[in-house]
Amino acid sequence: MKYVMKAKICGITNLEDALLAANNGAWAIGFNFYKHSPRYVPLKKAREISSQLPRDIIKVGVLIDYSKEEALDVSEFLDLVQIYQQDSSSFFEKKRIILALQASSKDELPTSSILQQYGFILLDAPKQEDGLRGGTGRLANWDLAKELTRDYKLILAGGLNNLNVETAIKCVQPFAVDVASGVEERPGSKSPVEVKNFLIRCKNVK
Repeated sequence: MKYVMKAKICGITNLEDALLAANNGAWAIGFNFYKHSPRYVPLKKAREISSQLPRDIIKVGVLIDYSKEEALDVSEFLDLVQIYQQDSSSFFEKKRIILALQASSKDELPTSSILQQYGFILLDAPKQEDGLRGGTGRLANWDLAKELTRDYKLILAGGLNNLNVETAIKCVQPFAVDVASGVEERPGSKSPVEVKNFLIRCKNVK
């Protein structure tokens, strides 16, 4: 049986886009709870959207600078959480965590004993001076991603779109790919054509 590449559509802010992803075969959708993000969605709205989605699609919460109370609220209705701070993972069961890394070289990675504790590792584009995390349109280090794929369930993020996702999958062979800005009409609003084509490319890559 042919393996179909899993895809996470991140930066979901409304039900229409969530259903667009779910109905076209996305593995997961992501809600961004970072208030400074152009894709920020309030917790209450994310909960409402999640309640109207099929059970088989994975719901992920992206958390940055959050409180214990927020963490507990999120863990009640989402399947996985994506975090950037290792020390905050004590709020969650490790296997439910996507540890997001913004590294440009192996020297910048946590030790393997730390990485092995997490359910998934996401490699994003290196952090820039603007401090943005995710949705920047910048590419991750694919060579580094290839190394991580050997030992972990790697989710490849960073600048993916319909022009490069097939090449990225063939090069890195990740567990899944993650896209936000690459399928948008504008920040926080997905393009139906781009989302559908992205998911088709993920399914058809050989």
